[in-house]
Amino acid sequence: MAVGWLGFLGAALSGGIVVKILDWLYQEYKLRSEADKSAKMLLVKHLDPILKAADELVGKVRSLAQSDFREFTKNSAPTSNKFEDWFPYLDTLYLLAQFWSRTQNLRIESVFVNLSAHKRGKQLLSFFRALEAKNTRLIGRAWQRAIGETLLKYRDDRLIVMTYREFADQFLFDKETQKWFQPLIFILTRMNHTRERQKLLTYGAILHALIDTLDSNYQVTRDRPGWPNKLTTKSKRNLRYRVFRIYLPFVKSPDRYYYRLRKQEAY
Repeated sequence: MAVGWLGFLGAALSGGIVVKILDWLYQEYKLRSEADKSAKMLLVKHLDPILKAADELVGKVRSLAQSDFREFTKNSAPTSNKFEDWFPYLDTLYLLAQFWSRTQNLRIESVFVNLSAHKRGKQLLSFFRALEAKNTRLIGRAWQRAIGETLLKYRDDRLIVMTYREFADQFLFDKETQKWFQPLIFILTRMNHTRERQKLLTYGAILHALIDTLDSNYQVTRDRPGWPNKLTTKSKRNLRYRVFRIYLPFVKSPDRYYYRLRKQEAY
């Protein structure tokens, strides 16, 4: 009789434990599903603008690589606020700032959202880390985010990015804005130096991989050739052994960004 009661009690206890486990598993599943849904909704809103900004910037970097950065090497840094003096620089300054504004806008709105709960969100965050790593970033993270924020403004209670004309007007006549851009201006005025030139080419290669990975069907971007023949051996090693092996192991065919693989990639 005692054995029967003990068996009944054991079954009840084990049954209660099973119910608790099942309830915990359901709650975990529910939380993860909600996190995935929140991350997906945020990505739907922000990913396309980020991809388009990256695409414009990649196109610019490739153009600069093709011309051996002639538009910078033949123009010294302007000392006036005349548009025509700044014109060779404003385009690249805006495209970099626009991309950083898009990413900063996502950061601001994702404070309470776990982007890594969604596969593409997790990949996007990995690209952000690769772009901001010590050996790949163009300028310090704080400077980069401050530059991105200079292009953000509120309209109808939501953040939007300035147009090129709005940026140009503010940049040319607002000394405070120019101060935030000084580290980036310094980089662009030294495009006749191998170190700075390779930093921009490497940064562009990572952006190129971001586009190919997150918009593989090129619905909002273009399928562009790379510029591996413009990279030094040191830059190729950095991309191969550090960027793609450590930060971006999920990128397919990473060698296309540091080796010339296709005939159409020749200049």
